[in-house]
Amino acid sequence: MAIHQDKVVGSIMAGYDGHRGWLYAVAVLTTYRRRGIGCALVHEAEGRLRAMGCGKINLQVRTSNAAVIDFYERLGYSTEERVSMGKRLDATGSI
Repeated sequence: MAIHQDKVVGSIMAGYDGHRGWLYAVAVLTTYRRRGIGCALVHEAEGRLRAMGCGKINLQVRTSNAAVIDFYERLGYSTEERVSMGKRLDATGSI
């Protein structure tokens, strides 16, 4: 979590299932972006995952979200050949 003057300005959610690490969500308040906060949050999560024995981190980004793809590429992430599958569990079409 990134805090500035008692205000949460950024957060990250990561997990490790014993096989792969995952970055689920990285968020920085719009007015605090482009200050290195997102990079610092990702680096912190990577360090914590590495300390747990994690050797690889996965994440998913919508193909239409070019800015976020660029962000992760600058951090060393690359597109991998995978099929992402999902299943809606309720009648409204949202999970």
